Amino acid sequence: MRHIAAMFALLCSAAPATPPAQQRIVLLVDEIKAIRNFPVVLAERLGYLEGVTVMNIRDDAPTAEMLMNGRVDAVMAYYHHTVVNRAAGRNFEAVVTLGVTPGTKVLVANHARDKYRTPKDLAGSRIIAGGAGSSKTTVANALLLAGGHAISDYTRIANESKDKIAAMLRSGGADLVVAPTPDGAYYEAQGVATVFADLTTAETTRKFLGALFPSSTIYMTSERVKAHPEIAQRLADGFVRTLRFIHSHSPEEILAVIPPEISGPDRVAYLRTLKEEIPMFAGDGRMPRGAAEQERRVLAELNPRYKQVRVEETYTNTFVDAALRGGDAR
Repeated sequence: MRHIAAMFALLCSAAPATPPAQQRIVLLVDEIKAIRNFPVVLAERLGYLEGVTVMNIRDDAPTAEMLMNGRVDAVMAYYHHTVVNRAAGRNFEAVVTLGVTPGTKVLVANHARDKYRTPKDLAGSRIIAGGAGSSKTTVANALLLAGGHAISDYTRIANESKDKIAAMLRSGGADLVVAPTPDGAYYEAQGVATVFADLTTAETTRKFLGALFPSSTIYMTSERVKAHPEIAQRLADGFVRTLRFIHSHSPEEILAVIPPEISGPDRVAYLRTLKEEIPMFAGDGRMPRGAAEQERRVLAELNPRYKQVRVEETYTNTFVDAALRGGDAR
């Protein structure tokens, strides 16, 4: 009997332990219904974000605060937030780079078309963008710098509703507007502006800005990345798979995955916008070489504090590299 008991104890000790429950990850998205964020909708619907809770942005709590205090593990938003927050003492870093272009168009009012033809002509222009640190203003600043000007060489006009912007372009109150899709199409349809710079594709972004320009990213605090690299890896795995799906499927096939509560009832209009937005995600998840430094330089022209930011600390390709190797192995 002692022999049987001893054998039983040995078998029990050798039996594999019950695997721990998968850690719950919370990903905060900067407005999930915005067309720029369709990859996260795809990832969730395709089952690529298993164990990840996708949470939409909240008005009552700043995104940076939610990330810093651990209420969320990661944020899906534009890359420039990592630079801005590092300058403020918050160590954020992108673990996946989804967007490699601004995904916007700059339109010129009909009354100003002959005056503003290229970025070299933009001195003295009046451009409707966003707040001083917004992605739209970053795009406007990048165009001025690409044209050989200082960012003080143009007048930035704050955003308004689309109707008010159209009225300003029509009346001569503004010369250009930085417009995300589908806003640009709206101004064209109103007959008040035409495309000045298409910054949706990699080719045209390089043409106008000289390099790719990172936009949509997944970022975390550096402390969280170090303490829980498995979180960064799971997010990288899911979004690398999502980018591959985008690259290997037609816009119509992608639309079939997007639910009506995201696209809205006009699926035809959504598809038209989707086709314009897809080229923004032409990369493989890595930060393109030189792209982060290009954007930091533009930001530093706006605020000298950003010059102190070490750009190599604002992103990592480590987890995407591992995800790509894993995908190749499969």
